[in-house]
Amino acid sequence: MLYDEIDWGEIWIEQMKLHNEADEQVQQPDRWGTYENARRFWQSSRKSGKRLEKTLKDIQHDSDSRILDIGAGPGSMAIPLAQRVSHVTAVEPADGMTAVLKENIEHYNLDNVTCIQKTWEDVAVEELDSPYDVIVASYALHVPNIREAIEKIQQVSNGKVYIYWFAGPTSWDKNYSRIWPQLHGRQYHPSPKCDVLYNVLYSMGIYPDMENFELTHETRFSSLDEAVEHYKPHYKIGNKQQEQILRSHLEQILEKEGDELVQVGRSSRVKMSWDNSH
Repeated sequence: MLYDEIDWGEIWIEQMKLHNEADEQVQQPDRWGTYENARRFWQSSRKSGKRLEKTLKDIQHDSDSRILDIGAGPGSMAIPLAQRVSHVTAVEPADGMTAVLKENIEHYNLDNVTCIQKTWEDVAVEELDSPYDVIVASYALHVPNIREAIEKIQQVSNGKVYIYWFAGPTSWDKNYSRIWPQLHGRQYHPSPKCDVLYNVLYSMGIYPDMENFELTHETRFSSLDEAVEHYKPHYKIGNKQQEQILRSHLEQILEKEGDELVQVGRSSRVKMSWDNSH
């Protein structure tokens, strides 16, 4: 098959479908749906101050900018950006993340943030106060159809677009792969990575600037029981036997630091950006 005959959008759809099979077969709450997990994510993001500050500097904006944050989570970027710009629209589907995001908006006395609690694919263009000077999707385009997601971004953009995604296997891909067959009787399928995303963009006539970087992320727990409860939705745990497999796995991979247990994740990431203002 010739390169230009490859439908990269279909490759994304197929890889994401395989990745999501566990979600369809095991009924578990959304991993970010709980308030506790969302609060832990927020606290973890606040500890990575230098990394967050670099990201904010990389995103070109000024006091008049209007920003769309897709997959805003608890507001890791939306909150500091809202303190610097005219307006932020934060799109976030998870109950827990949205609850923490709204708490943070109130805590920081912000009146320039609009929250839309939906997935990006469920957001209608008419709901958005577009066009936006800056659009950010930070590890948030976990969508079934990436071409449609990008087309919607292009519809509401009149400036810079920044997409952060994964390059190569992530730390959790490696961890899930180790015990997924024991848990679910089948191979673990990772989500599509930046090679597929880049080729989808290229096929759409979008030629992004790219920057690769390494990222280390820590998640801290006060006990093994707390870690098990946190990771049960991630590993799609549905019974006691699976929970014991997960517990044994976490005993092996968690690092002891003082009174805490730490999950250290290291992975390669990529920032893709382009400008629609021309």
